[in-house]
Amino acid sequence: MLLAASFPPAPLGFLAWFAFVPLLVVLQRRLDAGSSLRATFALGYAFGFMFYLIGTSWIARLSNVAITVPWLKYPAWIAAAAYLALFAGLATVLTAWLVRRSGLSLTVCFPVAYLLAEELRASGELGFPWFQPGYTQHAYPPLIQIASLGSVTLVTLWILVVNVLLWRAFGGGARVGAAAIVKQRTSTPRLRPLAMAGAALAVLLPWFWGSHALRAAPKHTGIPVALVQGNIPGAIKWAGTHQQAILDTFLRLTAQATDTSPKPGIVIWPETATGSYLRRQLDQTLAVVGLAARTGVPIFTGYADYRLDSLGRVLNQNAAGAFAPDGATEPSYAKRHLVPFGERMPFQRLMPALGRIELGQAEWTAGQGPVLFPSALGPFACLICFESIFPSLARADVHAGARWLVNITNDEWFGDSPALYQHAAMAVFRAVENHVPLARCANTGLTLLVDANGRIVERLPVFRTAVLIAPLPAPGIPTAYARLGDWPGVLALVAGLALAAGVTRGARR
Repeated sequence: MLLAASFPPAPLGFLAWFAFVPLLVVLQRRLDAGSSLRATFALGYAFGFMFYLIGTSWIARLSNVAITVPWLKYPAWIAAAAYLALFAGLATVLTAWLVRRSGLSLTVCFPVAYLLAEELRASGELGFPWFQPGYTQHAYPPLIQIASLGSVTLVTLWILVVNVLLWRAFGGGARVGAAAIVKQRTSTPRLRPLAMAGAALAVLLPWFWGSHALRAAPKHTGIPVALVQGNIPGAIKWAGTHQQAILDTFLRLTAQATDTSPKPGIVIWPETATGSYLRRQLDQTLAVVGLAARTGVPIFTGYADYRLDSLGRVLNQNAAGAFAPDGATEPSYAKRHLVPFGERMPFQRLMPALGRIELGQAEWTAGQGPVLFPSALGPFACLICFESIFPSLARADVHAGARWLVNITNDEWFGDSPALYQHAAMAVFRAVENHVPLARCANTGLTLLVDANGRIVERLPVFRTAVLIAPLPAPGIPTAYARLGDWPGVLALVAGLALAAGVTRGARR
């Protein structure tokens, strides 16, 4: 419950600093009692199930308009919590096994095991890094600067280390086993002040370093960017009978945005903004291109799209692209990482028959690789909705040459639930990790502009028709994460293998 409360929208990220301490206390007792690995798995699973049941409660509040089979959201909520809890169970059983294998305490083994479980949870077609503990710190700009060194994964590792240090500082780890009780009675009290000092330094040093990084960050800004929050209700957007009215809303807001001084360098609309095949419907394409030509400002938007494969089959895609003043509508970008069960049934490459199961999924076809878009503000790349929670995608875009990122989304189906704020908070980390500004345009919110250090420069209120116009912040210097990638995950894997091999036990002998 502490860990769930530390996530947005409540500004209680500091709860994550000690949210794992109760788990560590009980896990240590189980180890002292010689409990089986099954029992330690059950402990972690219970912890994870309660955490994810609270955290994913917004699934039960999803808009019925966005779900073809509305009643499925209730069993989906329980199933999501039950599935995600498997990784918490894996973390505790792996911790217990590493403790017994290596002879070291939870102080070393728990951060390694939990981080490995989080890396696995974020991987593959079912990857879902939502609720990674590092995201709890989004409201503390000085602390999240360490994401520039090793992504949100490093922030998660930092939280785990703070937790084990506080656990040790307040008496945790007093016993490692029956044979060590006498030795621990004399040695543990001496370690408590050290653990307390270590926990204090673990918080203060990143905070001071991050504060210095913020003061040293580039202050200048560039050409304005305009983000259009259309606030189109799902019942209207997906009815199929209001396409012209929706398009007229976006055209009107765009005309207002371009009638300002200084004029924005680009206007951005959200994911599937008009609910139509905008680039394939000639009348709509001409209307958008015509406005871009009259104002001299390109319009970047998300839209449903399709293409034909080599066999002539139609492949539908969740796409985005720019409508330039000269009439160009290329290049077009297709979403690379699709939402499992929502946008595509997973594992179809292994079992194509899975695509015939109807759970209301859109059955989009995934795009291939980053796409760079030229602009007066510098080249940029696009992350569509769910893609903003995957650090590797933004890193690939920056490696391809993007100097700023655009995140378009339609979070209307979340309603005014915590998911709306959690999704936006995760996008902030993509800016910090790569030191590039990020413009996030959402249909109903949160629409915001983020600088290269993760500070929100401007934002719009949710569920309000409005336009955000602000100068695009400058990019920063290249980051260690952009160069090295997910090295904390690799480090955890190496450490886990070393512990599993009993290297430390042999060294101590």
